[in-house]
Amino acid sequence: MAAPGGRRAGLIGVGAISDWHVRALRAAGVEVTAVATRAGSTRLHTFAAEHAIPRVFERWERLLEARDVWDGLVIATHTDGTADVVAAALSHRVPLLVEKPVAWNSAAVARLRAVAHPHVIVGFNRRYYRPVRFVGEECRQGLPVVAHLELPESVAAPLPASARDRLAPFFSNSCHGFDLLRFVLGPLRVQAVERLRAGGGVYALTALLRAERGHTVTVTCNWSTPANFALTGDRPGRRVELRPFECATVYEGMDVLEPSDDFPVRRYAPRLASRVVLDEVDAREKPGFVQQARAFAAMLDGQPPPPEAATLADAEAAIHLCEELLGESYREAADGGGQPPL
Repeated sequence: MAAPGGRRAGLIGVGAISDWHVRALRAAGVEVTAVATRAGSTRLHTFAAEHAIPRVFERWERLLEARDVWDGLVIATHTDGTADVVAAALSHRVPLLVEKPVAWNSAAVARLRAVAHPHVIVGFNRRYYRPVRFVGEECRQGLPVVAHLELPESVAAPLPASARDRLAPFFSNSCHGFDLLRFVLGPLRVQAVERLRAGGGVYALTALLRAERGHTVTVTCNWSTPANFALTGDRPGRRVELRPFECATVYEGMDVLEPSDDFPVRRYAPRLASRVVLDEVDAREKPGFVQQARAFAAMLDGQPPPPEAATLADAEAAIHLCEELLGESYREAADGGGQPPL
């Protein structure tokens, strides 16, 4: 736990996302006292100087050995190596904040979960958005909703089974959408999947899912389509919509606009009822990151993670959904590895 007089974090990883982690941690009252990455990094010392981080380690293993300079760890390495770093860090039994998706396949995350302690959270930062929490509360009240999740990921398609690396964004970014869906609606079961194919490969997916609470969900993975990520939840007379995920809009009823000389067609427009926007801090920092850093700070103080924090079990479930939608012909062997499961 935190040393007397402060909260200290060791940071492993110096990619672009780590800049935001340092800012968020400091906003949450956590000082980054040490940084490391893989051997041979050309950005490590520049990163440390830019952020005034006092201790620099050329290898992340050396940072783990310097147990006297940090109280918890933020792991923001490339997904290829994240599982190895997490496995080594777990032996120290300290609070961990791990960037998603943790690994390229659910089996690798499951192995980490089997040896993990309770003070590990995964960086699904959209869980901390005020609009997302609002939609979750909305879906927990009243009748089950008819939901739709749209994920127009930047995946080059069609995808033959040999093109393993081209699906990385589906696992590293679209998994955000699947975790958000589970966070809002609860555990999900895949009922059916349709895979659209051309040129010997898949270029889109549609799926039907069922939530334990009775919600019905359709999912569209319309890769490289000029559209926005979105989640809608419908009940009779009412729709809640996250489009994009950073803003919630509520519609109630329809306005009928009769034909006119300017527009000679009858129009039906959803009636705007209200909007829910991000918290003020999320307009200054990467959305969700300060609240996420506060959850990490609470763990440093000896408190349990808050209910909205994602666990390794949540990360495993999100990646497993990616695998299920792709199907057996695209799935990697159960022993895992360092590439997307194609």
